[in-house]
Amino acid sequence: MPPTLPERSALPLSPWSRLRALWGRRLLLPFLPALYALVLVVFHGDLRPEHLVIAALALVLGLVGRRTAALYRELLPFLAVGIGYDCVRYARALWVTSDRVLSCSFRAAERTILPLPGGTTLPEWFMSHHVAAADLAAAVPYFAFVYFAVGYAIWLRFRDPRKMAFFAWSFAFANWISFFVWILVPVAPPWYVHAHGCAVSLADVPSPAGLARVDTLLGVSYFGHFYARAASVFGALPSMHCAYPLLGLLTAWRSAGRKERALHVLYAVWMASSAVYLAHHWVIDVVAGWATALAGVLLARYFLEQRSAETAEVPDARSAV
Repeated sequence: MPPTLPERSALPLSPWSRLRALWGRRLLLPFLPALYALVLVVFHGDLRPEHLVIAALALVLGLVGRRTAALYRELLPFLAVGIGYDCVRYARALWVTSDRVLSCSFRAAERTILPLPGGTTLPEWFMSHHVAAADLAAAVPYFAFVYFAVGYAIWLRFRDPRKMAFFAWSFAFANWISFFVWILVPVAPPWYVHAHGCAVSLADVPSPAGLARVDTLLGVSYFGHFYARAASVFGALPSMHCAYPLLGLLTAWRSAGRKERALHVLYAVWMASSAVYLAHHWVIDVVAGWATALAGVLLARYFLEQRSAETAEVPDARSAV
């Protein structure tokens, strides 16, 4: 925890003393993106311009002053998610093998849990029963899900920073849970089983699945380019598309009014329906995504309670990270 300093006291001029004054024992935090970029260079990873931009921005925010350091602390959960998601591609190369990927066996489990006439599954039924209007409606939450999460966090930042912190850390914990599950229990999505059958090849590339119809309908390639950058084909379980709306619902439930709750519920149901309709996820993935969101919220609540207790032990201390 950073040492106690008067609110308007000048920061030391010495770089080391300044770093200690701003970050205390956690003085490595401003350097995390730069260290990650360095690791990519050393191990010949996929270093992209955004890695360098984020590293430079983190150093500026983390070292200029108290206000910028406080802003960097608020952004840390999202930074942790970005780095973690980037690492998935390397972890998959090390630990995911084709014989560990669940494909037809997972489809069989879906059929057992939610049997439909003809021995099919709900995502497969939609693959042969779709209309343009439903395609466009399903594309809306898929287009907006990242922007909504970021925009919602920004809105909370100005409305209530404490709620923003709760949402941000819930978001981070839920995503990190999903990263480990993707590696430990790799699952092929419905579109993959439909296209490739039971044969699994790690060389296969991601697909926008039902969203390819939307690209064709609108004459664009947005979803095709977006999913080409996906970290893994075999990350259907849990569905984080479905987890994100529930994170908003759970973190806002106690303080939200009836209209706000209704909007969160509508968004969660809309996203879940779209995930299955577009053949991106099995119904099991949707439920697992909701469970992941709940686990992320519970972990965030515990983390923030422990952080508040730690801060309260030191009078006038700065907020801990």
